[in-house]
Amino acid sequence: MGDKLLTIGEMARRSGVPVKTIRHYSDFGVLPPSAFSDAGYRMYSEADRSRLEMIRTFRAAGFGLPTIKRLFSREVRPSEAVELQLEAVNLQLRTLERQRALLRATREKGEGAALRYPDRARALAVLTARERRAFLEEHFERGLEGIPVDPETKEWFRRMMVEDLPEDLTDEQLASWVELSELASDDGFIRKLREQTGPFWEAAGGRLDRAEFGRATNETFREAAEAVREGHPPTGERGQRVVQGLIDANARALNRAGDPDFEGWLLRHYDETSDPRMERYWHLISTLKDIEYDPSLAEAHRWLVEGLRWRVSQTAPRAK
Repeated sequence: MGDKLLTIGEMARRSGVPVKTIRHYSDFGVLPPSAFSDAGYRMYSEADRSRLEMIRTFRAAGFGLPTIKRLFSREVRPSEAVELQLEAVNLQLRTLERQRALLRATREKGEGAALRYPDRARALAVLTARERRAFLEEHFERGLEGIPVDPETKEWFRRMMVEDLPEDLTDEQLASWVELSELASDDGFIRKLREQTGPFWEAAGGRLDRAEFGRATNETFREAAEAVREGHPPTGERGQRVVQGLIDANARALNRAGDPDFEGWLLRHYDETSDPRMERYWHLISTLKDIEYDPSLAEAHRWLVEGLRWRVSQTAPRAK
């Protein structure tokens, strides 16, 4: 044996890499020993020590051992290796930037946010657009599990919620993503989502004309938003005409007569399933997808429910 050969222990001391790690690299094939002693122990040369430093550099840049093995076996050209390493470094920088943004947002929100930081930080593990989409799709499926929504409508909702997510997030989008992931993971929120959709689709019994229902409700909400902007009360003549449109659209969708019994059912449905977090959910989705959030829809909904409540109160039996 030459004087420059090192035992695995000596290699560990000189490099600062644990024996267990060196042995793992050798077993994987990225750091084969130059020789074996008479007793069968692995022996390493100075060239092996330089190779170990290269492995450490690649690992620090985010390369996996299979890729490193390909690099050493010349399956990847040096120029490709540089590009791979640059891509890995850029990924690390983006991850650090996201962590910094999250820490800043946590600091600004105070002690309560600091206590939730571990849970919020876990959301950063879902970094790619594909992973974020899969995360939201999983919780979307939970929210609609067992509810007889027709496939076309389900696909429409899915596209609204999870399609066109950006790969790189701004600080604002990152904060929205973390909050959205917390909300989508909340069992109480998922339960409320099911309560909002379940009774309606069960009552529809698979007979819903989605295109007609969408057209009618869009027109009703457009008229309601316009009435809100112009200051019309939902209890007035114009307001009640718009409320009648809401009742008619839902009654047709559910194959019901738009009578006082149905009006009472619709109001109870809105009251029992109302959750301000739903408005926040869509606001976060809009921020994440970089589209302008229109608060007039939520205002129009509240205005319509107020008008429906007044209408039901006028037809309810009065105590004698």
